[in-house]
Amino acid sequence: MKKCSICGEDTAVSFLDLGKQPLANKYPREEDFASEDFFPLEVFFCTTCRNVQLGTIVSRERMFVDYYYLSSVNQGLVRHFEGLAKKLAGSKFVVDVGSNDGILLKPLKEMGITAVGIEPSVNVSKIANDAGLTTITAFFNAESAKETKEKYGEPDVIVASSIFTHLEDPHDFVEVVKKLLAKNGKFIIEVEYIGNFIKDIQFERFYLDRVFYYSLSSLKYLADMHGMYISDVEHIEPHGGSLQVTMQRKGEGAGESERVTKQLTAEERELTQATMQAFKKEVDAQIKAFREALEAFKKEGVAVAGYGAPARTTTICNYGHIGPELIPFTVDDSPLKQNKFTPGTHIPIVPRTYLDSHKPDVLVVFAYEYLDDIKKKTGSAYRYFIPIPPREVG
Repeated sequence: MKKCSICGEDTAVSFLDLGKQPLANKYPREEDFASEDFFPLEVFFCTTCRNVQLGTIVSRERMFVDYYYLSSVNQGLVRHFEGLAKKLAGSKFVVDVGSNDGILLKPLKEMGITAVGIEPSVNVSKIANDAGLTTITAFFNAESAKETKEKYGEPDVIVASSIFTHLEDPHDFVEVVKKLLAKNGKFIIEVEYIGNFIKDIQFERFYLDRVFYYSLSSLKYLADMHGMYISDVEHIEPHGGSLQVTMQRKGEGAGESERVTKQLTAEERELTQATMQAFKKEVDAQIKAFREALEAFKKEGVAVAGYGAPARTTTICNYGHIGPELIPFTVDDSPLKQNKFTPGTHIPIVPRTYLDSHKPDVLVVFAYEYLDDIKKKTGSAYRYFIPIPPREVG
C-alpha cells in the first residue's frame, strides 16, 4: 500500500510495473546516450478515490525547463483548441496554464479575447512570445499568479490542458487557481482519462512526465477538499480520449450537471482493483504480440519505419525492448525532435523528407489517433500498423 496524494488515504495499490524508463520527452543526441538516466515506472491505483499515480516523481524543473513537445505541429490539436476558443467566446480574459507554443492563445487573440499564457519551458515560451502571443515564462504558482493579477487582472477562465497530470502538488495548484480566478469564474481542466487507458489497453500513456492519471471521481475528491465542485464534464478526443472538466467555487454556477452524476456512477462499476489487475495481464500480452509482429516483418524482409515520436513511444519501446534493429527510424514533424533519438532505445528521429529516399513498406504509427492526418501527409502510400493493440489498418 502507498499513500494516495489526492485523498491522503493509505489505499494506493501497485498494479503495473513497467520497469526502468528514461524521461520520455528528453530526446538525446548520440553524445548524450551515456548520461541518460532511468527511473522506476510503477503505477498505483487508489481504492478510495480512484486516483492513479506513479510511485516515482522526477523533479518538474528538470522535466520542463527545456522541453521538446510543440502542440501546434499537430493539426488535430490545432483544430481542438480552435474549438475550445469558440466555446470560450464571450470571455473577457483567459489564462492558459502550460500554454506551450500558444496553440490556444492564438485563436483567442484572433477572437479579440485577452489571453495570457504561463509556460515553464524557456525554449517553447520564446516561440510563443516571438509570435506575439503573450506568455509568462514560469511555473504556475503563487508568484506567477500574482504577477498575472497585477498586470492583467483576474481571469474569468483559467485553462489547464494536458498539464494537470504533470503536477507534483495538485492541491497547491487548485489553491492558486482559487486566488487568481475572478468571482463566478471557471477553471477548465483537460486530462487524459484513466478510464480510456484501461478500456483500450493504453499502457503506453504512462510515463515519467505525468505523475497523476485522473478519474472524475479523484478530481471530485480534489475539488471538494478545496471548496470547489465539478459543474460539468465532457469527453473529448485528444490524447487517446480525455476529459474536459469544469470546476467552480462552491456556491457559484448552476450546480453539478447530469453528465457529472452519470459518470461518477459509472466509475464505481468500471474502475476497480480487479479491473486494474486484469489490465496488467493484457499489457503483457499486447507488448509481446507487438514485438513478435515486428520480428515477423524483419524475417519476411518487410521494411519497417515509425511515424511519430510522441512520449508514448518511449514507454512502448523500452518496455518491449524495441530499438533500431526492429524499427530503423521514425519520422516526426517537430523540428525540436528531428536529428535526435528516441529516449532509451535510440531509434533515429528524422523529418518526413527522409521517406523520399528510404521508402519502407510498413509505417508503425505511434501517433495513432492522428492516423488520418498522417495518411494525408504521406499520400496513403504505405501499409499502416498500430502498435497497441498491434494491428494493420487500411
